[in-house]
Formats: sequence, C-alpha cells, structure tokens
Amino acid sequence: MQKTRSHWAWVPPLYFIEGLPNAVVASLSVGYYMSMGVGNAQAAMLTSGLYLPWFLKGLWGPFVDSVSSKRGWILFCSAVFAACFAGLAAAGFMPRWIAASALMFWTLGFASATFDIAADGFYMLALDEKSQSFFVGIRNAFYRAAVLFGQGATLVIAGRCRDFFDSAAGGWAVAFLLCAAIAAMSAAYFSKVLPAPASDAPRAGSSARLVAANMRKAFAEFFARKGIVSILAFVLFYRFAEAQLLKIVQPFLYHGREVGGLGLPLESIGLVYGAAAPAALLCGGVLGGILVSKTGLKRALLPMAIAMNAPNAIYVYMAYALPESLAEIAALICFEQFGYGFGFAGYMVYLMRASEGENKTSAYAIYTSFMALGIMAPGFFSGAVQEFLGYAGFFEWVLFCTLVSFFVTYLAYRTLRD
Repeated sequence: MQKTRSHWAWVPPLYFIEGLPNAVVASLSVGYYMSMGVGNAQAAMLTSGLYLPWFLKGLWGPFVDSVSSKRGWILFCSAVFAACFAGLAAAGFMPRWIAASALMFWTLGFASATFDIAADGFYMLALDEKSQSFFVGIRNAFYRAAVLFGQGATLVIAGRCRDFFDSAAGGWAVAFLLCAAIAAMSAAYFSKVLPAPASDAPRAGSSARLVAANMRKAFAEFFARKGIVSILAFVLFYRFAEAQLLKIVQPFLYHGREVGGLGLPLESIGLVYGAAAPAALLCGGVLGGILVSKTGLKRALLPMAIAMNAPNAIYVYMAYALPESLAEIAALICFEQFGYGFGFAGYMVYLMRASEGENKTSAYAIYTSFMALGIMAPGFFSGAVQEFLGYAGFFEWVLFCTLVSFFVTYLAYRTLRD
C-alpha cells in the first residue's frame, strides 16, 4: 500500500508533462496557425509534418535505452521543454514567424519524443506488471488531460489575451510562457519525487560500439517477434479514423456556419476542451484501465474498439444539425472523449504486452514510433479531403474509416493469449 501511494506521487504528473508538449506540437499548433490566418489544407500539411519526431523516435529509442538512465533523460528533457516554450513565445513577433515557430515546434517535438521513450521505459522499470495495468488508465487519463489542457486552457488564454494585447502573437506569448513555467517547475519536482530503481541504469556505458551493437540487437529482436505483421497493423491503423479527425475538429468548431462549421470563438473551444472534456476522458481512461486489470486484455479489446470508434458518429450529427447550444456541443464532445479514453487504454496495454522482452524500452519506443506514423500519415491528406467533401462529407468518410480499426482489432485479438 505504501508503494502504491508513492506511485501516485509521480505517475500522474509524469504523464501530464509527457502529454503537454505533445499537445502543443500535435494539436495546439493547428489552432495556432489557424488563428494566425493559415488555411485548412496548408495547416494540416504543416502540422502533420511536425509529428515526424514521434515517428522517427524508434531509431534512437535503443540509444536512449543504452546511454544514461531513464530518470536522467526525463530531467534533461523537462528543462528543454521550458526553453522551447519560451522560444515559441518570442517566435510570433519575428518577421519570419512561420519559420521561427516551426523550428521551435520541431525542437520541442524531438525533445518530447525522447521524453516519451524515457518515461515509458521508466514506467515499466519502476512498476510491476499488476501495477502497470492498474495505472495505465490513470497515466493515459493524465496524459490526455495534458493534451486537452494544451489545446483547451491555452486556447482560452490565447484568445482572451489576444483581445487584451490587440495582437494574436501577444495572446500566444502569454499561453506559451505559462507552459514554460509549468515545464520548469516539473523539472525541479521530478528531481525530488522520481524513484531510482536499480534496473534503471545504462547498459552499454559510453562505448559507441556497444551502443550500436545493442541497437542492432534491439531491432533484430523486435522484427523477429511472433505475429509482428498483425501487431504492426493494429498499431498503425487502430486510430485511422481518429487520426483524420484530429486535424479537422478545431477548424470545424471555429469556422463559421456559412462554410459548414459551428462558428465558436477560441474561448468557447478552449472551455469545452479544457474543462468539460478532460473530466469525461479521465473517467473513460480510468474505467478502461480498471476493466483490463479485472477481465484481461483479450476480453476487453473489442468493446474498447467499439467505444473508441462509434462516438465518431456525433460529428456527422453536428455537421448536419449545426447545434447552437454550447452545452449540447460540450455534451456531445464529452461523450466522444469518454469513448476515446476508454478505448485508448486498451491500445496502450496492448503495446506494453507486445513489448515484453529483454529490450522492452526499445521495443515500446519502436511501437510508439509506428503509432506516430499512424497519426501523421492520415493527417497529411485529411485537410485536402475535408476541403473536397465539406465538413459533413468528411465526417461521413471518417465514420466509414472506422471499419479499418475493427479489422485490425480482430488481427490483434488473435495474437493475444487467453
């Protein structure tokens, strides 16, 4: 019981900080460029490219696994986050603000991807298997809460401060400086509360030859795993429909009704994503983790896939009904977020189970790099599809794409033991 209480001191904040830079690069960047006047297709293309670090992180996952400790990487990356957020606050005032902001987003993305590798590896080293299953819903909920804070509360701050400064760049500067302060405080906090498990130690020292040998071994072990084709299909395509939604939901909520959107101001979008939706997602993530720990992953996987994909139908409804009530819009989005949190918990447990082996940190990093590819690739064309089909047609297309998720869930189900 004492160990469980101590885990609560670091697991939730660790995954909140892991999610915050991801939110800024992968989600908030959409609102940032949208509010600065960039169009849907260009913004979707640009922000999808920013997700490249999470795809490439599998290449340096074995390096992180071999050099220094996971705890050391966590502290270093937390400090880099603070510097990058401060850089983004300044970038909006520069003449070539798109290039400057993209550079900061990319740097933040690479630091965030490295933090992901270290934090996920640290999680598996510091917790036993039962605790991993119990906390998976908690960690995913706090990760997603950070994502929603990044794309919710920061939007509210940016929107309101924009009016105060009479400048979009001024509003975003305040929002990014707040994120910088949170990251700086987290670095100090983690230095005090993170445990130091004996297994969290570099295995290859400073020898480049041994590091390279360990990396080759990790990749060889990964691709030799039984059922690797079915596993990778699940990792890549489980969120195929959701990946397309990610780049379009904010423009749909923001753009006017004359073009098929809901016409909400930034402050309202931020309140929905920063207040109501996080509570729903927390409940879904926690309940999903508890379900897996009680029933086992194999029995829970299909219900979780249904919970994650079926609520996408609410966007078809909203595109045709164009509801005006903010309470109704918030309730519908909360329903979708609850299902997302519930279904995503099973996805993450599956990745941890598939990563078991001598090089579990490296394997998990490679899996999550494929997961990033599964998010990045659909984002490249989602904006163009939306502009061609309109919002209603696009959401119908997304609903059709959920069939892909159900098929790969069946493939993943066959790889699991009873």
